[in-house]
Amino acid sequence: MDDKDDLAPDVSPPQADVTLPNGQHLQAAVIRRRRDRSGVWWYDLEIELPDRVDDRRHGPALTSRKVTFCAPHPVVQRIEGEDYSSLDLPPPEHRKRWRLSPPPQGDGWADVYLHRPDCAQAASEGGLVTDQEAREALAGPDITAPCPVCRPDTVLQYGR
Repeated sequence: MDDKDDLAPDVSPPQADVTLPNGQHLQAAVIRRRRDRSGVWWYDLEIELPDRVDDRRHGPALTSRKVTFCAPHPVVQRIEGEDYSSLDLPPPEHRKRWRLSPPPQGDGWADVYLHRPDCAQAASEGGLVTDQEAREALAGPDITAPCPVCRPDTVLQYGR
């Protein structure tokens, strides 16, 4: 075992208390949470259940499988002492929503292209930047061009 494994931080997701329709309670790992338009928190949760796997040679064996589901508050309750801060997104001005990537081979129009992160034209080796950094890149002295396919400049010019 490597020394790096011993120093790895505990990144297990926080737990929450879930009330099942029949009144039973269980603890589930919180994968994500978000608010709907009415302000209600919805939680994406995961539990691990025992399961059976059949093997022709050795017969049935015990295994497990993960089940994911979604439920709102108050069906899902926070557990005192659990840290839910890892689930919160950074404020909008700190979110890295754009990708700067080198141009495709043979393209001499720009040194760097600005893309939406899910753009198929973006190279995977490019770095992610915030809205402000993207605006500065487009206005800066380097030749940075908006991708002609995903058009990030149309969103950035309206300050979204």
